[in-house]
Amino acid sequence: MKLLTISDLCADLVVPIDELPLRPGKHQLSNQRLFVAGGTSNTLIVAARLGLDTHAVGAVGDDWLGKMVLQQLRDENVSTNHVQVVPDATTTLSVELVDNRARHVFVGALGEGTTVELSTDIDTILSDIEAVFCTSYALASHSLFSCLDSLDILKYAHRCAVPTFFDLGPAAFSMDREIVEQAINVSTVVFTTMEELIGWTGSSDKIKATNEIFGVGAEIVVIKCGKEGCLIMSSDEDIMLDGFEVTVCDTAGAGDAFAGAFIFGYLNKYSLTESGTIANAAGAITVTRVGTGPYVAQCVEIFDMLESYGVTFSE
Repeated sequence: MKLLTISDLCADLVVPIDELPLRPGKHQLSNQRLFVAGGTSNTLIVAARLGLDTHAVGAVGDDWLGKMVLQQLRDENVSTNHVQVVPDATTTLSVELVDNRARHVFVGALGEGTTVELSTDIDTILSDIEAVFCTSYALASHSLFSCLDSLDILKYAHRCAVPTFFDLGPAAFSMDREIVEQAINVSTVVFTTMEELIGWTGSSDKIKATNEIFGVGAEIVVIKCGKEGCLIMSSDEDIMLDGFEVTVCDTAGAGDAFAGAFIFGYLNKYSLTESGTIANAAGAITVTRVGTGPYVAQCVEIFDMLESYGVTFSE
């Protein structure tokens, strides 16, 4: 089963420190720093580890960060054949400071360079693809890979009856609302958090807020609720799934990992409850260590956790 993701690929610099917030004049030392693939790469890696045939479409800068991200993806058997390396461009870097209470803050440095367009026709890109995943970040005008092409791929996949997955994400709040709504309109599943859902719809009533997303065109809304688990809503059912109790070290990348595992479950014809449970496990394992990219959940860890909780799936 083949999953395609659309997005610029970014790098994370993860720096563990003693405490947040930072205070002027109070200096801290870090004994660790991790340069790793981040963002959509986390989704790709979890999906690949679970057995999906994963493919990335997007761009990186022609710098050492871009090379690192591509190598880490290739090490996980993710195809990067349709990722363009943009000459004289820089790769987006997200610096994460995470303290010993698992609180974190991001400082982002957007990639800079000439925007590139799709170098292969869409039919070739989508050949045998069974799911497409996109985030609002991919639709932002600052992307190295054309945001218009990203939206076109998502729309074309929808017209071809390919399941489409869209993560609302924080970037949605700093761009043209109409573009985001076009993405929601062609999405089978929309991932979001409760904070994002309330912020986007202006309603603190989750039923009313979710119905607004349905009204735009989405079929299923998956609300990621952190340690509380997730809420999955469709026209047929509302499902609240408890999270797994773990010791939290770093929550960065958990939502990305969740998405990769949920898509795996969906494509393997698991029920929404089962897909959400697998996704909860992937997210829970990811938060137990510091770092993203190679540090996200492994397949065996996910199913060991499910087994330890007595979770079984129907044939």
